[in-house]
Amino acid sequence: MQRKLLLGSTALVSAGLLMSGGAQAQEEMRVGGIEVVLGGYTEFGAKAASDDTLRNSGSTKTYLFYMDNEVFIDANAATESGILYGSRIELEVGSGEGNTEDATIDEVQLYFSGNFGRVELGRGDGAEDVMAIGGQDAQAGTGGIDGDTSNLDQPELPDTGDDAKVTYFTPRIAGFQLGASFVPQTGDGFSTNQANEFDETVGAGVNWVGALGPADLTVSGVGILGQATNSGQDDLLSYAVGALFGFGGLSAGGQWGQNTDFNEANFANAGIKYGFGAANVSLGWNVFDPDEGDTNNVFVASADVGLLPGVTLKGDVSYATDDPNANADEDDPDDTIAGVLSVQLDY
Repeated sequence: MQRKLLLGSTALVSAGLLMSGGAQAQEEMRVGGIEVVLGGYTEFGAKAASDDTLRNSGSTKTYLFYMDNEVFIDANAATESGILYGSRIELEVGSGEGNTEDATIDEVQLYFSGNFGRVELGRGDGAEDVMAIGGQDAQAGTGGIDGDTSNLDQPELPDTGDDAKVTYFTPRIAGFQLGASFVPQTGDGFSTNQANEFDETVGAGVNWVGALGPADLTVSGVGILGQATNSGQDDLLSYAVGALFGFGGLSAGGQWGQNTDFNEANFANAGIKYGFGAANVSLGWNVFDPDEGDTNNVFVASADVGLLPGVTLKGDVSYATDDPNANADEDDPDDTIAGVLSVQLDY
């Protein structure tokens, strides 16, 4: 996965999320016109897992091939007064496991930004997801604890996925930025990691980006609140705090959070990554501790290396102590090992 590229401390400072609306950003766009950019990536990989982890996900074998292909279409423009605006469309093309021929819309949204902040309208990640910081942001390979091995559990707090929403981010002042999203009803036909629907859902976050001596530091707090649609179902109320530290080629992060009602649980993660030349290596740990059920710890080792311009070889190996897809009994414990190896072309 490893798609939340805005979240590294150094990357966050230079990303469009900071929306200063200044001259430098304006110079990169064509004032008075709209610049359309096409990009994306194509990934081919192989997954394997012990026990019935893949079989219980629909495969007849303990290994499989998969593809993850996205096409991005960005339209950007700027006014002479410094207002940036545009749209972004992300298309999933033939992604998935086995024979997949579908092309689907992953995200599509409009944005307007300037000295007033940034407004996003449409189907994209909410503030509770974009502003969250944790160990998932210090992972190599396909994403480590937030990657593509088949025995991973929930690595971070629930979010609104790509449900239609309105999102606002404030300008960054003295390193601080606030953000909030509103969704009338989750699960509106697009991706969401909620098994149930919620009405009037609000996601919010705050983070601070700065320096600690020669190192970069990002600290964040995020939360989400939603009213249960069905009677007898718990409301959604979750929050998390996290930090990310970067120094040279080394980065380390961690997150702790809690689901207080729906899917009640405590969760935490940690990650450390080191980059040298064209390669990166990392270790990650995630724990999901529900009030009902067993605690699942996941440990992941990951690596990636650039082979050619735009071409990256990636791999993860993960060990889960309580894989929910394993058929556990006294003779067959529910701890599993899974791996993934893929090659990706970014363009």
